[in-house]
Amino acid sequence: MDSSLIDLVFRSDKRKNLLILLDSGSKNIDEIRDELDVTATSILPQIKKLIDNDLIVQEDRMYKLTVLGEFIIKKIKPLISALEVVEKNNIYWTGHDLNSIPRHLLERISELGDCILIEPDLNHMYEPSQEIIDSMDNAKRASTFASYFNPAYLPLYVELGRKDAELSLNFTQSVWDHLSNEHSNMIKELMGMDNVSLYVSKEGIKISEVTVTDRIMLLGLFDKKGKFDQQFIMSFEPGALRWGQELFDYFKRLSRRVNKI
Repeated sequence: MDSSLIDLVFRSDKRKNLLILLDSGSKNIDEIRDELDVTATSILPQIKKLIDNDLIVQEDRMYKLTVLGEFIIKKIKPLISALEVVEKNNIYWTGHDLNSIPRHLLERISELGDCILIEPDLNHMYEPSQEIIDSMDNAKRASTFASYFNPAYLPLYVELGRKDAELSLNFTQSVWDHLSNEHSNMIKELMGMDNVSLYVSKEGIKISEVTVTDRIMLLGLFDKKGKFDQQFIMSFEPGALRWGQELFDYFKRLSRRVNKI
């Protein structure tokens, strides 16, 4: 795509949004106006530019993508979605270490969709986020990888295990050593549950946590100085759940299952 075509698509939100809209099918001017919340006067000049560049065509009062337009929008939609994910929480993504996210998943960051930034309550710095607890309540399944773990989450996992939720928990060696020494009763109870699998992973993974349930995906990263700031990205999007599960499975393949303390 040459620079003029890039400019045509990206330098106008109206043109970009119109191409995305037409990717779902042909629209007349009234549908375009209503769905994009624009006036006919403001959108018609943008339509003309896209027609002049053979990205859309008008047939019987309906506007649709040309073959070239279909090809272009299929290529740029993932990029647009990725930019939207990053721009919504730009300070988080640019201020944290992304190196431990496998490249093939980083390239699909658009799948996280509409994310929420969970920030710590300064009055309760060492307590689990209530938003996270609420989102995990009554989960039917949960997969967690953690290289930094708040022991206050252990009772939540025990409770979920008692409710027959399918749990897969993966900790780095240092976290496992701490939990098995300081909280051995709860760890032993989890080990005794047929619906719970426990793993130990290698050190050096610069992700503080990834948790996936049947409802949410939670991602915590260390900042670029290697510190954990208790900030998390949360998403309820189906694509984010699949993405997060793939990330968990990636780390699980690098881990060993444990059956005793």
